[in-house]
Amino acid sequence: MITGVSAAVLLSSCGAGGDDQGTEYAPNMYHSVAYEPYSQITDEDAGRWVTSIDYPTSVEGGEGHAEYYNSNRFNPHRMNMREPAPNTVKRNAQGWLPYRLPNDSTGLRLASRLKNPLDSTAEVVAAGKALYEMYCDHCHGPKGEGNGKVAEGVEVDGTKKGNYNGVPNYKSDALKKITEGHIFHVITYGKNLMWPHGSQISPEDRWKIAKYVKTLQK
Repeated sequence: MITGVSAAVLLSSCGAGGDDQGTEYAPNMYHSVAYEPYSQITDEDAGRWVTSIDYPTSVEGGEGHAEYYNSNRFNPHRMNMREPAPNTVKRNAQGWLPYRLPNDSTGLRLASRLKNPLDSTAEVVAAGKALYEMYCDHCHGPKGEGNGKVAEGVEVDGTKKGNYNGVPNYKSDALKKITEGHIFHVITYGKNLMWPHGSQISPEDRWKIAKYVKTLQK
């Protein structure tokens, strides 16, 4: 009898309704500490005014850290992210190393010898076309002839506006023999009137654009 009553009381305490949302079982499973890599709050009393549960403490005999504390006490300096191993080199999703050729004449000459890591598949060329239309068409024109709207300007009330002289024509004799590596390098760092696009376009997408530009030259 006593066991049955105790079980009924225990189960009723888990019920939720109105202002009474019941009793949480193992609340730390619902309110786990969030270790955010780009913030570092080491003050264990930060957010005490909103603390609703008894978090574990990192100080023997302490009352537990408050709501906003988010440092990992098991790592050096209570960092949330561990530093990479010495001499670690970051690679992208394709396993490629960072592009390290310098932004000078030597770098451009060496880049001209680079081989595009992407194959000339219809899918790659189509993706390059879409990226070209997004990032290049407005200056270089739809066929790469240097006659985009930014280069030639647009007519407003009978007046040409936005003229940007000097955009190269990919089909000119001077540029017909440039390689995909050359194009990749120029997209990365820019050249003459062209500004660098390495921060806006991923390495893979730069290679796709280079692949498409070569199709425009044929």
